[in-house]
This record gives sequence, C-alpha cells and structure tokens, in this order.
Amino acid sequence: MEEKDAVIVGARCAGSALAIALAERGWDVALVDRDTFPSDTVSTHMMFPNTLAHLERLGVLDRLNSEHRLSPLGWRTIGLGHENRGTFTSIDGFDRGLSVRRITLDEAMVDTAVAAGAEGRFGQRVVDLIGSGTEEDPVAGVVLESGDEIRAKWVFGADGRASTVAARLGIEKERPQRGEIAFMWAYWNGIPDDGLATTAILEDAILIRWAVEDGLTILTASGPDEFTHGSKEVRLRNYFEVLGRFPDTIPPEQMEAGEMISGLVVAPESLMRGYFRRPTGPGWALLGDALHFKHPGTAQGIGDAVAQALYVADELSGPRASLAGYEKWHEDRAAEHYDWSFAWGRFPKPWVSEKLFRGWASEPDAAQDVRDTLTRRVLPSQALSEERRARWFADAPVPASR
Repeated sequence: MEEKDAVIVGARCAGSALAIALAERGWDVALVDRDTFPSDTVSTHMMFPNTLAHLERLGVLDRLNSEHRLSPLGWRTIGLGHENRGTFTSIDGFDRGLSVRRITLDEAMVDTAVAAGAEGRFGQRVVDLIGSGTEEDPVAGVVLESGDEIRAKWVFGADGRASTVAARLGIEKERPQRGEIAFMWAYWNGIPDDGLATTAILEDAILIRWAVEDGLTILTASGPDEFTHGSKEVRLRNYFEVLGRFPDTIPPEQMEAGEMISGLVVAPESLMRGYFRRPTGPGWALLGDALHFKHPGTAQGIGDAVAQALYVADELSGPRASLAGYEKWHEDRAAEHYDWSFAWGRFPKPWVSEKLFRGWASEPDAAQDVRDTLTRRVLPSQALSEERRARWFADAPVPASR
C-alpha cells in the first residue's frame, strides 16, 4: 500500500495543474488517470490571457513553446453581421488568446507535472474511495482497478463530468441549465492563419474558425441538436452545409485549398448541460468539470480548471491549510459567468441580439468589455450595463440577456 500527501484522480487540465502546483510546494502527489497520454478529449481548446499567465508560471507554456509552433490570436465576433474585433486588455504581458489541441496541451501538462515530481499512474482506473467522506470517516485514499490502494491525506476529483469521485461520495449535480447549440468540428491543414479567433453567428448556425498549433486550424460548425444526428455521412454533410453558409469567414477557395486531416468530432447538446456540485468535504475536493460546467460558448472550461487548481494548492499550502473558503470563492467567481455562458449557448433572437451586437460593435469601450469578460477582468453585468441597454434599446423593452 502506497501513502501520499495527495491523490489526484484525473490528469487533464485541472488535475495536472494541481499536481504541478502541489509538487512545487513539496507535496508527495500521485496523479492517476484511466487514459494514457497523449490522448484527446472534447474541448473548446481556447485559453485566454489570464490562463496563459497561469500556465507560464506553472512552466507549461515554456514546454509548449519549445515543442510546438503556437499561434497567438486576437478575438473576433461577427454577430448577425456586426463585427467586434480586437485584443484583450493585457494580463502579465498577454493580450491574445491561444488555442491548442487537447492531445497536445494535456500531454504537455502531464509531462510538466511528472517533471515537477508528481508520480504518474496512467492507464489505471480508480474504482472506489477509502472512507465515506464524512467527519467520522473522512476520505483517506483510493482503490485502483488492479486492487492496489493509495492512501492519502487528500483525494482530489478532477475526473470530469462523470466523476467517479463525486459518484462514490454521492455528490449530485445541482442548478442545471441547458442551451440549444450542438457542435461538430475537425482539424484542417492549409487554411491561412489570419491571427484571429473568429466566431460568426447567424440566427440558426454558428461557425468558429481559429488556428491551433503547428499550422493547423479548427473549423467548428454549430447548429441545433438534430444537426448532429444521423449516419456519419449525414453528419458530415450537415457540417459542410454550415461551413458553406459563411463564405466571408471561410472563403470557398480556402476550403478547396485546405485539407481536412481528422475525423469529425461530434458534441451533441446533451454534452453541454451545466451544473454545480458541492466542492469539498472531509478529505476530498472536486475541481474542473467534476465540480462545475458552464456552456462552452464562452470557452471558460480550461481557465476555470487551472484557476481552481491554483486556488486549492495555495489554500492547502498556506498557514491555515484549509478549504473552508473554497465554496464561497467558487460561487462568487462562477455566479454571473454561469448564466452568461448559457446566454451565448443559445441562438440569437434578432429583435434583441441585433441591438446588442450592433452596440458592442459600434462602441470601442463596450467591445473591449465584452472581450474582457472572457479573461474575467470585466463582469457580464458591466459589459451589458443598464446604461448601455437603455441607450441601445431606447425604442424597445430592455432585455435581461442576449
């Protein structure tokens, strides 16, 4: 039987970031994942300046830069014909975002965690916990599928939406929300990198185009859930039909010159449903998608995971060594952004959305505020302030959201 200071279940963004941060603070950490790396997972791919600043401090960004050709990206939204284009307010020298395939990002984070001193146990599934998570019987370790046990002072569940840690503790999903949008994407070679992460929005379809690493581009088509149904051939046809509706964003000649080098990844609406879970208890804590899921319309998943990991590491390595404030910190941080993400996870209503997109596009300070909601410098209520809504909707009822 092994004994550790911490066992982290799940080794992707949340788990590896926590493993790096704890190992650097002298913790003896086991990082366990059922997958081996490199391996892929469903993701928005996007990281904003606040997250890049964290990854630089953790050493992950240096590793990515040394092994791959990265493409910093400004931000462009074309909503019902109105364009908002620019960079973000700088955070620690970063004013652009970065999109990296998860097969690349997660491997870099795992490698950095192991180099920092975490013990990697990959290709191994956690099937049970030691301890029930109560005050009388705190969580004290994990049981692997092999029958091996790892005892630890803390067990962290960073194991995604279908978290084994949460399931074994009986931690239910709360405050559910759902959007309208489903996604399909593929990676392309030969598409020019225009330096922008572009989201183009129509009433019933959305196109996302941005460069990832090593000269590749992700093209994502979004539509109602039924657009992801049917055979492989039907889904591929639906994908290309949506791409064809945005000739200004992805010109036909660029598509003809490019090459789709991956299969089509399908993410139905049911995969986008939001929730909260209780974050911590005796001997355990959750982070990443195991804790909370926003709609990916605002691409906050990776950033949330890293921020939660750093909070947990700081609180447990400080003089109080307690997560007593974790729930309030998380609730305060997530409050406005949860509803905001689901506002972007629904198709626009032209009688409301056209005025908002036009207002954000026509006023530079408003456009900057919308971009800076993505880096958490600005609250959604500031970007959609009462004063702005009063001006933009002077001839119509003031909406509560997009």
